[in-house]
Amino acid sequence: MSEYRTEHHYFEEVSAHLVFSIIIFLVIGLMFYLTTMIQRGFPRGMMIFISLLLIFIYSNFRTLRISISSDRLTVGFGVITHSVRLDNIDYIETRRPAWYWYGGLGIRFGWDWSTGFIQNFKRGVRVTPKRGRRIYFSTNNPDAIVNIVNDLIQKMG
Repeated sequence: MSEYRTEHHYFEEVSAHLVFSIIIFLVIGLMFYLTTMIQRGFPRGMMIFISLLLIFIYSNFRTLRISISSDRLTVGFGVITHSVRLDNIDYIETRRPAWYWYGGLGIRFGWDWSTGFIQNFKRGVRVTPKRGRRIYFSTNNPDAIVNIVNDLIQKMG
């Protein structure tokens, strides 16, 4: 029986922007207000369903996880992840796209058909693979990620 071991060189969790949390909780609060204060308010079953859906969305998208192992870079929100093998990376760079390039927070498609994992509008990392779609992701340490990935690619030969 073989064991699968991967050495992690980097791991980061990027928390959601404060605006994301505020919007989710304001919508839930508005639904509770409509249900309790208006006589023929929001149907309770619908309110419970929407509240549970919003709580699931919040818990899934509140943290962006970035990890770099010996052979791959993985970026994702909760159950939705994207992984790129290091030997498939053609170019990696730090970048700060304009706010309209991805148009919001979460998983977005850019004007160049890249996939963005956006938590804030600070500098992030853009990965251009040899095969596949470009990805961009928010991070608190873009220079460190680029340096680690480039070092691992050079070690791979």
